[in-house]
Amino acid sequence: MESITFKNVAGIILLPARADGVEGWFAFDTGAMQTAVNSAYFSYLAGEAKEIAVFNEKMAVNAASEARLRELTFGPFTVNDLSVICMDAAYVENSLRIFEPELRLLGSIGMEALGDVPVLLDYQKSVLTVAPEISTDGAERLPLSREALPVITLSVGGTARRFVLDTGANTCLLSDDLADKVEATPLPDPPGVYVLPEITAGTRKYRNINAVFTDISQIRQRVQVDGVIGSQILSQQLSLLDLPHAALWLF
Repeated sequence: MESITFKNVAGIILLPARADGVEGWFAFDTGAMQTAVNSAYFSYLAGEAKEIAVFNEKMAVNAASEARLRELTFGPFTVNDLSVICMDAAYVENSLRIFEPELRLLGSIGMEALGDVPVLLDYQKSVLTVAPEISTDGAERLPLSREALPVITLSVGGTARRFVLDTGANTCLLSDDLADKVEATPLPDPPGVYVLPEITAGTRKYRNINAVFTDISQIRQRVQVDGVIGSQILSQQLSLLDLPHAALWLF
């Protein structure tokens, strides 16, 4: 069992880290298939070019390249010779700097950097615990499908829908083909953001969830889902992401 104190900035979990001698913060992102680094700090990394999907008010395609990081240290963990994606992460860093002006976002850590172990998220105490020694007695178990990305089933407006469970998402994303099928109230500011009156996870009801309707075809190339959800659900209680046993435990 190892714990890391994180910084919660606008619903994003940031872990203090050092990568190839550069110190800063990495977002913990279960929606990332692979750990990524911000090209603003690692411009010397180069590799085979590829395209990846990013979200900045809408889904878009961003240029990136495959690379290898010599060393990544976060909390008590050190990973050597790690395969990473090198990409422009200015769109994320700039949005977080509204809250933390001096923030250096070095990248995002995917689940593969932690290994195939359960992860406990305590947003109240800002602690992430890897391989926690905790009993699940009394906790509610939701199936967590291990596909290209972790997927859970939630109920929206009484209809079961599949979502990518993404700790890097502070706003719920819904496919734009659901815009006339899901009850949602538009917010005056910011434009394009709606409020879902209720989402149900198992027996638990989560109300007033901020959401954006957008083209998620890039995500659907990996997994067939209706949307993406993260901190708005996970932050409401102790949450255990138990990928080895295909479960999300809500305490």
